[in-house]
Amino acid sequence: MVTNITSLQQAERERLYGGKIVAENAAYEDYLRGEYGTHAEWVNGVVIEMSPIEESHDALSRFGSAMFDTYLELTTGGRVLQDPMVMKPAPHLPGRQPDLQVLLPDRMHLLRPTEVAGAANLVVEIVSQESIKRDRGDKFEEYEQGGVEEYWIVDRIHKEALFYVRGEDGLFRSRLPVDGVYTSHVLPRLHINVSIFWQDSIPSTREAVKMVEAMLKEG
Repeated sequence: MVTNITSLQQAERERLYGGKIVAENAAYEDYLRGEYGTHAEWVNGVVIEMSPIEESHDALSRFGSAMFDTYLELTTGGRVLQDPMVMKPAPHLPGRQPDLQVLLPDRMHLLRPTEVAGAANLVVEIVSQESIKRDRGDKFEEYEQGGVEEYWIVDRIHKEALFYVRGEDGLFRSRLPVDGVYTSHVLPRLHINVSIFWQDSIPSTREAVKMVEAMLKEG
C-alpha cells in the first residue's frame, strides 16, 4: 500500500514538473556536464527529462533558427542557440533549454561552452502538448524575473502566438501583431506574418534566408 501511495505521489510530482524526474538533489555543475542526459532541464536540484518533439516542432525550430541567424548576420551580429543549449537567466533560477534563444552583441559575454549564464535577449518556446503549462506559466515567470527582453510563445496546437516585451518595471507586456504581422522589439527590422507558424509546410532554410533578405531590402 505504501508503494502505491509513493508511486502516485511521484506521478503527481512529475505532472507538476512537466516531465520524468531522472534525478533529485543534483548539482547544477553535474547537470551541465550531461550526467543526466542532454535533453533535460534543472529546477532547484531536480532534473526533468524532456519529451521527444514532433516533426513539425523541429521544422519550426529550424525555420526560426535560419531566420534569426540570417537577420543577425546581415545586421547586428550575435548568435542563435537551439535546444538543448541551457539558459540559466539568473543564479537563483532554473536551468532551462529554450527552443531558440537569441544573443545580441551586448550579451555575448554570457555565452559559455555549455550554457548561457544569464538571460538571452530574445527567447522562443514552441509549445508541445506536455509543455503548455510550463511555457505559459513557469517559464514566463522565470524569463520575466531573469531579464529576458522579448519572449515568444508559439502554440501550433491552438494556432496562437503570444509575444511579450520587458517593460521598464521589469514586467512583460503583451506586444500584438498588426494586421497579422508581428514586428520584433529586440530585432526592430524583423517582421513576420504570424500565419507562417500554422502552415502545413514550414518554410525551408533557403526560403527563410530569402525572406529575411527581402525584408531587410524593404526596410
